[in-house]
Amino acid sequence: MKNTTLGSYIRSLRTQNGMTQAQLGDIVGITDKAVSKWERDLSYPDIAMFPKLADTPGVTVDDMLNKCTVNGQPSRLLQIFGMTHDIRTPLHIILGCVNMAKLHRDDPVQVERYLESIRISGEYLLKIVNRLMQVTYQDPQASELDAAAQEEYPANIAELGEYLNRRLEAREGALHSYDFSGKRILVADDILMNREIAAELLKQTGAQVQFAEDGRVCLELVKAAPAGYYDLILMDIMMPNMDGLEATRQIRQLSDPVKAALPVIAVSANVYEEERRAAREAGMDDFVEKPIFIDRLFETMQQYLGIE
Repeated sequence: MKNTTLGSYIRSLRTQNGMTQAQLGDIVGITDKAVSKWERDLSYPDIAMFPKLADTPGVTVDDMLNKCTVNGQPSRLLQIFGMTHDIRTPLHIILGCVNMAKLHRDDPVQVERYLESIRISGEYLLKIVNRLMQVTYQDPQASELDAAAQEEYPANIAELGEYLNRRLEAREGALHSYDFSGKRILVADDILMNREIAAELLKQTGAQVQFAEDGRVCLELVKAAPAGYYDLILMDIMMPNMDGLEATRQIRQLSDPVKAALPVIAVSANVYEEERRAAREAGMDDFVEKPIFIDRLFETMQQYLGIE
């Protein structure tokens, strides 16, 4: 027996209130065909329509969302709606900290604290977005956060304050625990701001950094340099002229065995398992997601640079 669904619930509410599909459509601003699709569970109402849709027959948004089931399980829409609430609190913290940093711009200690809160809240938001992508596309192979991050991840928005406090204490002086002095890192990225961010991050570790604006330039730099000149490449995947996957494939085919074995770490905002699989198949050694979590990036680099 099919469970009650949002579509059947909307239909029952509409008929109880003596409305046609066209009348309900006029009230919420859509066509009668769209209402028909809702009632047959062929599509869902946009989340923004839920308050007006619920007000029409005099029920609550929660009443409607609780009918969003598929085989007795919460639907993607219900899960997504819940996550949108979780997004608002860290956004409030970020926007609030920006305003506070402006007010206290002459106090470097306070500004640093606000910046830390912004960064940590941004990381929290990224984790929600990762979960949202998994729910939206129903991809069980979509990238999961590592086990340590999952343990730290708040179970609900009420735990965010404690999470922020814990992370603020833990991140104190984190950059200074990595020393890549004497190491040459080649960063391939077509976006200037991304290169500037990488330069500032890596400068804190003492590493020497060079840049390539696409995969073709990266490949040529590796070919032209003496064997062993570069210690590691941070390679964006999506770049013009030659993407990171093709650049890595050609590096792996170089006749010089030292150059061909140069560690390559993919750095990409595309975090699906398909993207990670493509990176592995192209010969990349590891994968770090954007936006960059500094500790995760440096821990990965440390592994391939042979530094304990």
